[in-house]
Amino acid sequence: MDEDRIVDGILVVDDEDPGANVIFNFHTWVSIIEAIIVRYAGKTEAEAKALVRCSSLVENALNGYMAIVMRSHDLEYHWAMLLAHGPQYWIRGIDSNEPEGFWGWEKQYRKEHNLKDRSFVYSDELPE
Repeated sequence: MDEDRIVDGILVVDDEDPGANVIFNFHTWVSIIEAIIVRYAGKTEAEAKALVRCSSLVENALNGYMAIVMRSHDLEYHWAMLLAHGPQYWIRGIDSNEPEGFWGWEKQYRKEHNLKDRSFVYSDELPE
């Protein structure tokens, strides 16, 4: 993935419904997934970056509105565990639920690293 494309604030409009759009904070989303892999899957930063940046999850993330909708369907924790441990990781005893303290850690990580509060902001969630 070209690093120049991994930015926040990407506005994507639904081709079928121009009134539907999403702001994709792509940099934030990628950064959070990498951080989760380091913290909760025990990988190094280099391993996490390689897993994320070379995955089809990221490579195809900007392939239109539906590609983004599909990525927003699951939380970053799930995507991180999927990339770190493979499909159906929960069958191998890896908990699919966020560990205790996860939400506090994630909120603090976003703040400390100047990331957006949310990775996906849909048009119906924006103030008028």
